[in-house]
Amino acid sequence: MKKYLQLERDISFKDDGLIYTEGSRAILVPTSSFGILRKDLYLNIGKERVKGFLIRYGADLGRKDAKTILKKFKSEPIETIIQKGPVYHQLQGHVIPTITNLRAEKHGNKISTYLEGTWEHSYEVEEHIDQFGIADEPVCHTLAGYASGFLTEVCNQTVLFKEVSCVGKGDKICKYVGRTIDYWTEDMNEELKYYNEEPIVKELELTFEKLLEERNHLQKVSSIYNKLTEEILKGKDLDSITDFVFNLTQTPILIENSDLHPIASGGISAEQLNGLNESFKEYVQCKETMKKSFQRTKIIKMEDYFRITTPIVLQGKTIGYCSFVYEGSEEENSTFLQMIIERISSICALYILNKRTETEAENRMKGRFLEQIVNNEYTKEEILRRSTFVGLDLLQPYYIMVIRFDLFKKNYKEELTFLEEMIKGTSTYFQKLDIHILMGQQANDLVLLVLKSEIKDKGIKYLCSSYLENLSNMYPSVTFRAGISMESEEIEKASASYNEALTSMRMTTEENNIMEFESLGIIGSLISTNNQIEVERTAINTLKPLCDDLEDHKKMELIKTLYVYLQNGGNLEQTASDLALSLSGLRYRVGKIEKLLEQDLRNPEVSYKLLLSIQTLISIGKINHLEKY
Repeated sequence: MKKYLQLERDISFKDDGLIYTEGSRAILVPTSSFGILRKDLYLNIGKERVKGFLIRYGADLGRKDAKTILKKFKSEPIETIIQKGPVYHQLQGHVIPTITNLRAEKHGNKISTYLEGTWEHSYEVEEHIDQFGIADEPVCHTLAGYASGFLTEVCNQTVLFKEVSCVGKGDKICKYVGRTIDYWTEDMNEELKYYNEEPIVKELELTFEKLLEERNHLQKVSSIYNKLTEEILKGKDLDSITDFVFNLTQTPILIENSDLHPIASGGISAEQLNGLNESFKEYVQCKETMKKSFQRTKIIKMEDYFRITTPIVLQGKTIGYCSFVYEGSEEENSTFLQMIIERISSICALYILNKRTETEAENRMKGRFLEQIVNNEYTKEEILRRSTFVGLDLLQPYYIMVIRFDLFKKNYKEELTFLEEMIKGTSTYFQKLDIHILMGQQANDLVLLVLKSEIKDKGIKYLCSSYLENLSNMYPSVTFRAGISMESEEIEKASASYNEALTSMRMTTEENNIMEFESLGIIGSLISTNNQIEVERTAINTLKPLCDDLEDHKKMELIKTLYVYLQNGGNLEQTASDLALSLSGLRYRVGKIEKLLEQDLRNPEVSYKLLLSIQTLISIGKINHLEKY
């Protein structure tokens, strides 16, 4: 310690070992003991009461030192006396204080002052971090109290101190601001309550009143929760539930899904709903992440209203948000509304889980029904009789679509998991479009039956294209292909329609991932008859010896070369470009193919037979997509 600091304060040790400072007895207390006392106080009387206690304790120390300084230095200028405060404060062992900005003006027997400064090595910071870790607000309460008590005594009027940054809450340095009433700002009024000690009896009365209010709230909330549960058991939907809640609370309520699209509301007009939803989306976009903002109930101050929002959590995932919307004070009924909204959130989760279970069960039933129709397990009469249970008139014209997906990583377990997810997404997609379908699976393909009346004027290919686009947006790393059957009015022949869709799907390419059976022409006619075995045998015989081993990768490369060459009408330049080959390389392959087949590929009749044979083998699944070769 610097010598001049030691001389500032009268500290003496008597013969009996007692310590005195400025004529008053003093004690030495380790800061760690103060930290333990602080912790016990926090645990027993709460953070707010402890803050007030520590501020008042510090203020008493400051006033005593101010009286000593005023007596010892009464002839000194007021600025000098004020500068003595940090010196005496440092000699208390609490902190190293510095004044960085000081203004003081005398007005009669009072002094108006404004000052700023820093506190270094605060003992309160060290002990708070040791006992509790980093805080979410400043922790130097005795320091603020000391400075306030000292300046209040010196200036003969109330001086409030506020810590504006604090090492205890993660800042680089502790900074303070002190003001007399003529320099106060609105946020200083909040600090004033900590300097006015409330009698314990008064606090107990307030606590009792709060407990009584809390009990009444709990009773109301419990009653509302029970009534909501009854509504759910009666089969009411979310719109009915939100209307019911609005009638009980007279507070508008809004339920949104995880993408912030409104799904139900009560007490909110359509015009208001759009405005509320858009303003909330803008608010969320300003936040770093949705997860950080809404892991728990939150009161949000919007431009002209408040929103109490809580997440709807199901099976560990946030699936939506429940909100009360109200005008007025942030504190107005907020505790009561928070209690209600959290219970409504659990009711919504229960409702959604129930609906999800119902939907999944219905989808499984419909899927099994479609599989049985496709596999010819029912007569026409049985199909029509059972169709009443799925809500579809199967006497109407229909189409069948077969959807196949290709994952980059081939894994049977992953394929099954993805197919399940795809079925859920497909169900949701068509529900949003209000299109009723039958959906099932054959092998690892998704099979859809769509009534012509459901697709209106847009056509089956447009619907299929929109659906595949939606899937591609949801799963950009997965490729999808679709085959569409011809229109049919005979539900008992759904098996044939399925085969048409399957054949069409096999004929798709990377450039054309949707194929309608009617666009296949003669290929479709050949395969749709009951002579598939004969057609297959003829095709393989035509392509021998290229087709004698379809597992031979090199021969499959030659078949692909032949296929592209024939599709391009023998145009070497276009074929070389499509296959990324040099012209010399392509000529070599074409020559090799002609030699193996013992055929002249420039002969139109030969070319037609070969192209038809390859397309036939692709359509019946003997040759899979040639793009991979």
